[in-house]
Amino acid sequence: MDYYKILEINRDASASEVAKAYNKLSLKWHPKLSKLDHNTTYHHFCLISEAYEVLSDPIKRTFYDKYGEEKLKEGFFANGNLKGGYSFAGNPEEIFEKFFGTSNPFAQLIDTNGSENHGTLFSHAFGGQNFPGIPGPKDLEIQVECTLHELYNGCAKTVSYQRQVLNKDGITTRQIMETKEIKIDRGIETGQKIVYKELGNEAAGFKSSDLIFLIKETPHPTFKRKGNDLLYIAKINLANAIAADPIQIITLDNRKLQVPVDQIISPKYVKMIESEGMPVFQQDEVKDFGKPYTFGNLYIRFDIQFPEDLTESQKNRIKDILLEGQQQ
Repeated sequence: MDYYKILEINRDASASEVAKAYNKLSLKWHPKLSKLDHNTTYHHFCLISEAYEVLSDPIKRTFYDKYGEEKLKEGFFANGNLKGGYSFAGNPEEIFEKFFGTSNPFAQLIDTNGSENHGTLFSHAFGGQNFPGIPGPKDLEIQVECTLHELYNGCAKTVSYQRQVLNKDGITTRQIMETKEIKIDRGIETGQKIVYKELGNEAAGFKSSDLIFLIKETPHPTFKRKGNDLLYIAKINLANAIAADPIQIITLDNRKLQVPVDQIISPKYVKMIESEGMPVFQQDEVKDFGKPYTFGNLYIRFDIQFPEDLTESQKNRIKDILLEGQQQ
């Protein structure tokens, strides 16, 4: 058996040339990649693995070069080791996994520049087609919590996250910590995504996945958002409700908003203030034209606080006043 012929290399091939030849041919004849019948494919896969196992080992290669395959398998050498003779263990999958660091042959379909190589080295076997059944790395999705104040005014946030990157061998991976400063535009909503293309997880044989920051709004003590509108619950006492006293609201941009009330406030009463809601999120192309923000509306509902205790005299006075009001 001519191991050099099997690997399609010259007898003076360097160790790196031996490895390069195995890299190419083991993928060409891997049972999961070849379209030929299994027996033929597996036979070639074993021959390539055996040839590589011998020629990648300096002692085995030296003995083979001097005495040939038959003597190599019979053995001996003595002080230079070998002795018992070489026998292929019939383990091409183990050799493949040890060489590539993975048992997945699809992860190796890359050329020396790291780009997809489906239409070059393997075009004769696959017709340059992709492998839809083999998933690439998942998008890296990071949840970013924002207060309603931050979503109203816009802000910058520094986010730390962990992602998968390739090692120098271009095959195995490791996890690293990274940080990125992201801009939170005014009016962005829960569930919206900030996407950085191909800055996510890496895997051999695939483009990097996307890095996605997913916005999540945290609860606010007094405001509640509904789309571009805001709902505010104003706590007032019964006297203020009956007197229809104006109220003051501290807005999300820290303005003091005076709200006049033109009628007695009942538990079902809702006051609407136009354009005092959330800023409407603008796409990048709109922002480029400097278009001013539009705003949703502010809806105010009232939580009327009733007195916990009244004297009989106070109750009677209130009753008389209310009855008098109904008679008018």
